Amino acid sequence: MPKIAFIGECMLELSGAQPDAVFGAAKLGFAGDTLNAATYMARTSRLIDRAAQNVASYITALGTDAYSDAMISSWQNDGIATDLVRRIDGALPGLYTIQTDATGERSFSYWRDQAAAKQMLGGGHDGKIRAEFSGFDGLYLSGISLAILAPEDRAKLIDLVADYARTGGKVYFDTNHRPRLWSDNQTAIAAYQAVAAHCDTMLPTFDDDAALFGDTSPTQTATRWLDAGVREVIVKSGGDPTFWANRDGENGTVTPPAISDIVDTTSAGDSFNGAFLAARTLGHDVEQSIAVAQKVAGRVICRHGALVDISDLILDQ
Repeated sequence: MPKIAFIGECMLELSGAQPDAVFGAAKLGFAGDTLNAATYMARTSRLIDRAAQNVASYITALGTDAYSDAMISSWQNDGIATDLVRRIDGALPGLYTIQTDATGERSFSYWRDQAAAKQMLGGGHDGKIRAEFSGFDGLYLSGISLAILAPEDRAKLIDLVADYARTGGKVYFDTNHRPRLWSDNQTAIAAYQAVAAHCDTMLPTFDDDAALFGDTSPTQTATRWLDAGVREVIVKSGGDPTFWANRDGENGTVTPPAISDIVDTTSAGDSFNGAFLAARTLGHDVEQSIAVAQKVAGRVICRHGALVDISDLILDQ
């Protein structure tokens, strides 16, 4: 089975309580954009092909505490390889809280300045990752993977991506732009463009790229990334049609199913990305893969939290 390595940050997630509520009502879990994508790739792969195992690997850094141990155990139970997780004595994962309004839109608060994931390329770990390149069919990262790192480590990650692409590996990237994580927009744009130069498939969300680049349509978003050297671009647009285009001049749209009972949009884009990669790497064409991704994301936004059960989801209807 194809295996994609996902690189980024996973944090403790506190959801289900408002700031003025009793914290006993909150639910403690863990999530992070690239970890969410890895999880939904693994889960969707099993829906498509029950024999699909070991399709995802996660690269990050954690501590040696009980919460970090619980993360590792959970990922392994989902079939995600963890041999490239760096463990650091005395370090801890970051924490974030989610508040959702009546329409399912969410807001976040973060405690991540000292998170272990910021050190995921330290201690020579980038060399260990390079040594495992031949075991991967793809490498997935996001704008958050880049943003949380110090400038020197961000440069290391971009170099790692470039080296991987030069070996013939496919790079998958979602800008997933979060302004608060960047010192300024130009620094973010420069980092995104540096990755795009080595990227096979981009999976941006239109609203994110429109805010950063001033795009006025998904077509403009796709064209800009194709011009930057990307082979295929999938532009997510929430409940609006998903636009796709490639460097062969092909393009199209796929309309998602209508959903009326949205409760929490956390992980909508991440679940789309993971499910898309599952379908694409298991032989579906681009529009079939988008349809699978829309169905999985549609389930996720009708449940609370970033990681939800999709085991009963029927994909071929």
